[in-house]
Order: sequence, then C-alpha cells, then structure tokens
Amino acid sequence: MKLDDYIEIMLIKVKLSRKKMDKQVLHWLLELRTLRGQIRHLDDENRRLKQDVEARLRQVGRD
Repeated sequence: MKLDDYIEIMLIKVKLSRKKMDKQVLHWLLELRTLRGQIRHLDDENRRLKQDVEARLRQVGRD
C-alpha cells in the first residue's frame, strides 16, 4: 500500500470518527508526504549541481 492510499483511508476515517488521534495520524501522513516531496526535489537539485560541477572540472582540465 502506498502513502497516498493511507492518506485517503485516514481522510475517510477522520470524516467518520472525528477522533483526535485519527486527525493527528492524518497530519503526520500529510507531513511525511510533503517531506518526501522535498527530499525528491533536493535530490534532483543535488544531482544537477553535481553534473554542473563535474562538467566545469572537465572544462578546466582541458584549459
């Protein structure tokens, strides 16, 4: 089961039960999804920066 599936389940559960603990779990799941997205973005940016640095080092090595 994926994180989005758990979030959908918790959304329904919160709407039906309105328990404080269910709301907290939903909040944590949403925060986890946000953090995972930020990690993916940072990994992509790091990969791009690494490629830029390597390209510049190769260029400097040629000069």
